[in-house]
Amino acid sequence: MTQRFACLGRGSCIAVLAGFWLMASPGTACAYLDPGTGSMLLSAVIGLAATLFFMVKTFYYRIAGLVYRLAGAPVPASGKDTLVFYSEGRAYWNTFKPVLEALDAAGESAVYLSSGRDDPGLAHSFKHVTARYIGEGNRAFAAMNMLEAAVCVMTTPGLDVLQIRRSPGVRHYAHLVHAPADIASYRLYSFDYFDSVLCSGPHQIRSIRHLEGLRGTRPKELLHTGCPYMDVLADELDAAVSATAGASQTTGAGGAPRVLVAPTWGNNGLLSRFGLDLLLPMAEAGFALTIRPHPQSRKVEQELLAAIADGLAPYANVAWDEATSPLPAMHASQVLVSDFSGIVFDYAFILERPVITVALEMDTRGWEASDLPWQAWELTMLSELGASITADAIHELPELIASLPGPDVFSARMRSLRAKSLYNFRHSGAVAAQQLLALRAVCLHGETPYA
Repeated sequence: MTQRFACLGRGSCIAVLAGFWLMASPGTACAYLDPGTGSMLLSAVIGLAATLFFMVKTFYYRIAGLVYRLAGAPVPASGKDTLVFYSEGRAYWNTFKPVLEALDAAGESAVYLSSGRDDPGLAHSFKHVTARYIGEGNRAFAAMNMLEAAVCVMTTPGLDVLQIRRSPGVRHYAHLVHAPADIASYRLYSFDYFDSVLCSGPHQIRSIRHLEGLRGTRPKELLHTGCPYMDVLADELDAAVSATAGASQTTGAGGAPRVLVAPTWGNNGLLSRFGLDLLLPMAEAGFALTIRPHPQSRKVEQELLAAIADGLAPYANVAWDEATSPLPAMHASQVLVSDFSGIVFDYAFILERPVITVALEMDTRGWEASDLPWQAWELTMLSELGASITADAIHELPELIASLPGPDVFSARMRSLRAKSLYNFRHSGAVAAQQLLALRAVCLHGETPYA
């Protein structure tokens, strides 16, 4: 509820503060207050307090923006007709890269702003795109909150809800979805205040339209774009295949299946939930087993990974993958074992190979899923990607892997599923570039959205 109050329009802020002051003022109470009404009032006070918090935070960022300007730092864009991209860092570069390259090749100017010093986009060779580092945290938020641009494109959710507020100098905010999954796993109100969303598939459009009707928010422009980072991965895979003359070592010694285990991290990750109970049956079955922990797991679950490594030390058929890119390990495997990690769709849609997922219960409190009347799309697709098993059946993994359909059968299935689930595979970057240029043209010759 607190986030719902946080999304109140700015015009209601004075009335909200006045009501909060009156409710907080002492006085003589002569009326009976039933428990139900008391609960409602308590909820209202909590919501009003949350609204006050966000108002103070907005004021803080405006002051920070003023200090940013007085300190001599320029507004990180070149004018009100500019097409601006904002990235949180290197993890999102592959999403922006094909879009920016398409714009640059067409001779269209744009500005790429990043909060990552090590973002490859800052050193990328462009002729018409300007790339700038704008700092992290409050410095970046202050810069974004006083931005001037025709269109601002972000993968960052929560516009006007979290730290990044709508700048009066920006005519249109576009969200570029950076994953093929549904929007259900985003935090509440992640998309409500964008003017457009560049969607990767029809399932995202369905969910966003439902939330608009539920919350009464302004309908957004929902574009059939695709998933640009998959363009990059597909090209990299082609290069890897060409470099190895088309060969990939997908079986281990004696023809044993080569299995890649690449889960997410935290309490819902396979390694933290099951550890050796998951891995030992496959190691004992003689599979060529490669374990690729999530990057965050390497940071916060070091003791867990060390314990698993000790338990698997006697098995020469087990290896650990620490490479920056997951593609070599993906390309060298025959099947993926994972959970809710985004790698499952990369593996199935790009390599066209099977994925086995372990079905776990999801806690959707605070997620967009809690406001959707249907199950998240990706959960309905897990069995289509290969197979999905329950947690109490993980000991059956070796038998399940042996029963998977052959490569030709599965490849045909994945191509059909990909065509229905993903827009513009392998050329979504070029499509996104044209869509954004069209949005900019409308902004420059039409009315300002959300005026």
